[in-house]
Amino acid sequence: MKIGNFGKIAAVVLVGSQILASPISSFADHGSSIPDKMLAGTVIQYDENNNPVYLETGKPVPLQKAADTTLYKTLSPEEQSALDEENKMVQGILDEAKSLPVIHIDNPQPQPGMKVIYDGEGYLKDIIYPQDQKTIDIKSALPQGSRKAPGTYTYGAHNNSITITGTSSGKVLGTGRGTTFTDTGGDHNNNMKKGDCATKGEIDNPRYDTTITVRNLDKDIVYDFLKEDNGTLPDAVIDIWKDGVSYLGLTFSSTLSFNGRYYYEF
Repeated sequence: MKIGNFGKIAAVVLVGSQILASPISSFADHGSSIPDKMLAGTVIQYDENNNPVYLETGKPVPLQKAADTTLYKTLSPEEQSALDEENKMVQGILDEAKSLPVIHIDNPQPQPGMKVIYDGEGYLKDIIYPQDQKTIDIKSALPQGSRKAPGTYTYGAHNNSITITGTSSGKVLGTGRGTTFTDTGGDHNNNMKKGDCATKGEIDNPRYDTTITVRNLDKDIVYDFLKEDNGTLPDAVIDIWKDGVSYLGLTFSSTLSFNGRYYYEF
């Protein structure tokens, strides 16, 4: 049996009364860790032996991502000046971080009951841990208003990085992939709205209502969002709620991603 264009032997998995086919070669290529990429929309849940069970097999990823039709906006002299100042600030953070450790975070190891969801481009979208899991190495959001120790944290297929300087006060700079999400509720019993965003809570969980400046580096458009949620973001640095991406010159879709960065002071 073969799946799509993989041309590789597939395993047959029984889920309830439905038989699904799954490309086991992806796991063989990644050892025992969670793969960076699968078919678009794949959903996996690990059984008691840490074997992947495919709840959704996903679909082949389009060879070319649909082009964003929003026109590129030429920067005004004021906007260009603001960008120049921002770039100086970013470089200042990077210079300060040269003396700080660089920590690479690998994809977590599978655990029984763990669910892994891949997005419309086939990259990691979410990793959901079982509610009753008590293992100490569970990746969960830090307490509100906190972040990891100073340093640069790298992760994901898109070489995402989050740089943190200072402890009681300092700056945070995230650079890498930006994505979208559609959850209705945030992390403090709030209803999500246009202009809200989420951070990678495992590394950086600023207090809700914190202003997060996000720039679409592909179009050099910047906007101040409010941090109102957090997520696992295994392959992104910032998550924009629904059509809030229009503030960055983008058109919302479930497969949208962009080259971006965010920063704030604490």
